[in-house]
Amino acid sequence: MKNVTLISLALSAAAIASPLTWDRLVNSAKNDPRYDAAQKRAEATATERNLKLWDKIELRYQLDGFSFAKHDFELRVTPQAFGERAADRAHYEAAKNYQQASFAVERSILLYDRYERGVRYVLRKKINEINKQLLQVNNDRIDVLHIKAGSATFNAEDLMASLEKNASLKSNILSDSTALRDAELKLKIWVPDFDVVDLDSNFMPTMEELAGFLKNGVTVDENFPLVALAKGKRDSDISKAKQDASKDRNYISHIGIGYSLQIESLMEKYKDLDYSDVSKDKYNKYMNEWKANACNAEFKNGDCYGTYNENSTLRKLVPETDDRRTADKFFVNLAFRLPFFDSNKDASLREQVETLDAESKYLDDVREVNQKVARLTEEVLALIDQWKVLKDYAEQVNASGFMEQFARNAGSDPLLLLRARESSLESDLKAAKLEYDIYARYLSLLDYAGGLARQDVLNHLREGIR
Repeated sequence: MKNVTLISLALSAAAIASPLTWDRLVNSAKNDPRYDAAQKRAEATATERNLKLWDKIELRYQLDGFSFAKHDFELRVTPQAFGERAADRAHYEAAKNYQQASFAVERSILLYDRYERGVRYVLRKKINEINKQLLQVNNDRIDVLHIKAGSATFNAEDLMASLEKNASLKSNILSDSTALRDAELKLKIWVPDFDVVDLDSNFMPTMEELAGFLKNGVTVDENFPLVALAKGKRDSDISKAKQDASKDRNYISHIGIGYSLQIESLMEKYKDLDYSDVSKDKYNKYMNEWKANACNAEFKNGDCYGTYNENSTLRKLVPETDDRRTADKFFVNLAFRLPFFDSNKDASLREQVETLDAESKYLDDVREVNQKVARLTEEVLALIDQWKVLKDYAEQVNASGFMEQFARNAGSDPLLLLRARESSLESDLKAAKLEYDIYARYLSLLDYAGGLARQDVLNHLREGIR
């Protein structure tokens, strides 16, 4: 039962697994966590933002006395400084462009890693095949030398050199096999569910196509992701400096409108009551107290056995009424900053310095990209010329007419024919190693130029630099 289960799992895995193609390798970049993080940052900054007209809004409350009779409510607004809204919008646009450029750079890096590893695998496999052919040629030479042993033309040093070369070639083949296995393990990090590697060299551009891409040179512009990133960083820093400087132009500190509430049932105040006050119905209940206080003689049973001091007053805590008009219950609160007594030169100078620093950094980044692109373009074209020389020689050696002429001149000496074949293979080997150097530099150029950041193409290598 256990064996049946294992067989079923093995068959299921085999059915799911499929060859690793260039398309699968390239598309695996979208599953990378770094790709997802960069995309989310770009999408977050791409959404439209509603910029507010104020810095903050406060609801203020003031209790006037612990009798809880008077309450002040105020809605206070701190408006944005002059020019701050425009600076905020500019900073938002700069931040959005910077994140878009950052996403393009991150996407380019992820694809560069995959293309570089795929190209390395294809060319290492090609080198491995050439080394196997060289080993076969060397084995044939050893066989011929063994046959010639004891003849007048036999040279033991040639046999010893061939045996040493045989060991060296076997070591190279073993190194190639180890490198290919290691490359497959690294490729499984991105595409874990493949059974064999099926990366076709036809997916890669030819040397003639590469030369065609670069024959007119490469002009660095703002479409290059690294340049766009540097520009986005510059604009972001400059807009941030302007944003900070604009905050110092807050000439209106705040604007507030409020309402003063008074609860009459809780309102009381101390009042000095004289005779005219207690004579009124409002304070009539204090009449006897006033009389007792104003009497110059004995006061008994509501009667004064003497005279009253009419100027006498009685201090009492009496109810109070809110006799204000409704309009008078509202109030306005304004606060202005006096710019004549507050220097803003430091903020202006700081903005100028930060702007110049950002511009200088941007120019340095553009110059660095220009230098690297020019150097890589020159190196690729020079290496392609070297490659052409090696391939022309190999094709000349492999040509049937050349080999026939060489055989006649060599008297059909098998060692000379094997040396000619070996020379052709060694030229192919050097050309294959040159191809890796060429493609490595070409990939760097694509990375700089934004060719790898494009989302509208399937084969970035053949699309080239546009």
